[in-house]
Amino acid sequence: MEILVGTDRQVPGREELLSFIGFEVLAGLGPCASRVSNVHVHLSAETGGRIGPVSMRCRLEVRPEGHEPLAVMHRALSKDDAVRGAVGDMRGVLERMFRRIDAHGATETTRRSA
Repeated sequence: MEILVGTDRQVPGREELLSFIGFEVLAGLGPCASRVSNVHVHLSAETGGRIGPVSMRCRLEVRPEGHEPLAVMHRALSKDDAVRGAVGDMRGVLERMFRRIDAHGATETTRRSA
């Protein structure tokens, strides 16, 4: 599985952050990780002109092998919580999708309506 990480200019993409995200993605997706070809993580700070603490937004997009990409977004007050929340949300999405696919047979793929 390939993991790509992007950040905005307010979130430095230091090596510690990249290691943390890689670990969280692999551990958090659990058994679903073996059925995913790549993961794109984008972490950004949201201020929106508000007064108060800056919230973090993590957008997580995965491409399950043989299927269309899936994406989730999670907001939290810290980078760690935003990443963990997005990974947890994605694991739920993937588990439901794979459970549905496995119940109907391995040859079926998801399709996007035009």
